[in-house]
Amino acid sequence: MKEYSIQGGNEGSERLDILSRTIEKSTREFLKTAELNTAKSCLDLGCGTGKVTMMIAEIIGDQGQILGVDINELNIHNANNSAKTKEIKNVSFEVFDAYKFKARTKYDVIYSRFLLSHLTNPKLILENIQQLLKPGGKLLIEDTDFTGHFCYPKSDYFDRYVALYQDLLKKRGANANLGQGLVGLLKDAGFSNVEFQLSQPAHSSGEGKLMAEITFKAISEALIEEHLITEEEFAKIYSELVKYRKRNDTIISLPRIFQVSANIS
Repeated sequence: MKEYSIQGGNEGSERLDILSRTIEKSTREFLKTAELNTAKSCLDLGCGTGKVTMMIAEIIGDQGQILGVDINELNIHNANNSAKTKEIKNVSFEVFDAYKFKARTKYDVIYSRFLLSHLTNPKLILENIQQLLKPGGKLLIEDTDFTGHFCYPKSDYFDRYVALYQDLLKKRGANANLGQGLVGLLKDAGFSNVEFQLSQPAHSSGEGKLMAEITFKAISEALIEEHLITEEEFAKIYSELVKYRKRNDTIISLPRIFQVSANIS
């Protein structure tokens, strides 16, 4: 899945962990609205290091099972270790490409966060999900709208980072602003009861303020590979993002997040 533009490895896993902690409250509230307590079987598609997978496992309890799948072997290794350490029995993790994951069972609920916006063919994933859901099953998606990513006071370097992220995904055939179109995509794919809400975490202190600079660092290799930026330009923008984050008068948001739920007939 070459189109995934954010660096993996240990730094990638650490970034995912910070991201999960930063938006844990928002995701948990979204999951509460889905009334998952009756679900027997769940799938987390593109689970990363498994933080939401384990959150869902906690919500559904021993009555249900959840499988988390991700293409990154290190993510799955870390997720399995975390679940073992926490003695979570109703969760498992496996390495899979989301494009190639096929039904071995049918699921009551499928969840996915920040996956579709990185893919060149999100419609194919939605077609696969339709085959994976039980009749009446529920799909839950969280994904980004980078046009809503802001800081205060204004920073030209921050704006440059936001533009570069969008340009990179566009060049690779993906869409950093997919969140805006999720409702339409799901309706066109034949899902029913499509509903959405918005989440916009923003921070004046704490590790949430790190997300812009560590995300920019995580896409630096891809930006340079696609000739969107030079190493010198990256170093300058990154340095300025760090300086900006350290100021006491700044607020940095995450991208606007669309939280969308739907059912399959």
